[in-house]
Amino acid sequence: MSSRKSRLVRRLLVVLSLVIVVYGGVIGFSRYMGAKFLSAMANMPRPLVSVSVARAQTMLWPQTLSAVASLKSIQGASLSPQSAGTVTGLFFDSGDLVKKGQLLLQLNDNVARAQLASAQARLVNAGQARDRQKDLIKRHAVSQASLDKAVANFREAKAAVQQAQAVLTDLQLRAPFDGHLGIREVALGQYVAPGTSVTRIEQWNPLRVIFSLPQREITRIKIGNPVHLRVKGFGNKGFDGKVSAIDARVDPKTRDIQIEARINNPDEHLRSGMYGVAEIILKQGEQVLAVPQTAITFKSYGAYLYIIEQQQGADVALARSVKTGRQHQGYVAITQGLKTGEQVVIAGQVKLHNGAGVRIVPAPKALLHSPLDNEQGLNP
Repeated sequence: MSSRKSRLVRRLLVVLSLVIVVYGGVIGFSRYMGAKFLSAMANMPRPLVSVSVARAQTMLWPQTLSAVASLKSIQGASLSPQSAGTVTGLFFDSGDLVKKGQLLLQLNDNVARAQLASAQARLVNAGQARDRQKDLIKRHAVSQASLDKAVANFREAKAAVQQAQAVLTDLQLRAPFDGHLGIREVALGQYVAPGTSVTRIEQWNPLRVIFSLPQREITRIKIGNPVHLRVKGFGNKGFDGKVSAIDARVDPKTRDIQIEARINNPDEHLRSGMYGVAEIILKQGEQVLAVPQTAITFKSYGAYLYIIEQQQGADVALARSVKTGRQHQGYVAITQGLKTGEQVVIAGQVKLHNGAGVRIVPAPKALLHSPLDNEQGLNP
């Protein structure tokens, strides 16, 4: 019996040993394969990052002053009736282009027309009475006082007609000048009071550009200085004009002075109430080293960009800190940290890290800047 138990124990020990060996082999093999995989991944070359590049250029920029500007119409007004009444006629739709004097709205004028007819009848009677008094005084049949009274009555009746005509005119609303109408705010049959807004009328070409500059800049600004306006939503398209007026006083609270410029808006894409950035061009001919704005990344510790260098026959992106200056028409001036002709990354920086391999691809159309105006001395 004891020998049978011992044989059973030996068999169990053998089976247990085999299990331990197999399990250890599996663990060891899996660790070996894991190590080999990690080694292969570590030695595998990282995929190239696709980027677009541009070269740092020396450009001839004008000396400018920049400020946030608001657009206002040369002529613009909120239209409202001068009298109260019920709307009996509407002769425009929202957004219409109208001419000066065009009838836009008619209020109920039944009472006013009756009053005018009555005043005209009294004027006719007063005129006849005046003429009779003139004939009678020639024959010395009446006194001068009677004629004077008849003349006064005639003038009073004439004034009453003019007053009735003015009341009738006030029941109409006409366009005060050529322009574009806004949204209609009243409806047929609606009762309106004096001052009720009916719509707006605006002239869009040219437009006034209103902005403020610190008082220290007063001596640098002159009537006629060129102004270049950029408005969000129009991409790289700019609008050119000239300084037309400088305010007569400096704001005592802000110590800023208000400037007005006028710009042409022939396509009428701009609207009153828009805002943008206005640049007053003071002087031509300042040389700067510049790159597209998209090349610059701003962090709390400063600005940096990626330059492209050749290392062992491959293109590599290297991060470099730079100091930036002013901006102009989609470019940023670099005052320190970059040389003319160096390639900088303008698209694809999100995936980059220092020393990453890159593949250069054409820049997206949205990042391609239109050529700077050579007549303004902006080209390199």
